[in-house]
Amino acid sequence: MLLEEKYYRVLAQKRDGLHGVFHIALLRDCDVYRGHFPGRPVSPGVCNIETIKELTMALTGKSLCIQHIKSCRFTAVASPDICPEVDVEITVVPSPEGYAVAAIIRDAKATYLELKGEMTA
Repeated sequence: MLLEEKYYRVLAQKRDGLHGVFHIALLRDCDVYRGHFPGRPVSPGVCNIETIKELTMALTGKSLCIQHIKSCRFTAVASPDICPEVDVEITVVPSPEGYAVAAIIRDAKATYLELKGEMTA
């Protein structure tokens, strides 16, 4: 895991087979935020996508690579100042190529990212 305990920390999780909701804290003092708009940190999209990949790996118990992203919508600005804790909801469906993945990052106020794609082992 590249970002766990550096960029985010899992505070709680609920799993049901290949569906899970991970409640995570965005770690404001990490190197990513110190370099990405210091003083007014913004969560980089690539880090949010990597977080989804890492949590999908935790959900499946497999080391995964992103094969392709069918759609990825950034619908609001995520930041540890705006949303210090968020939920990452992931649904995984086995497919001939690997796993179809649908994920949402959100809190009670906003949805920050919606992703659909394919990951392979």
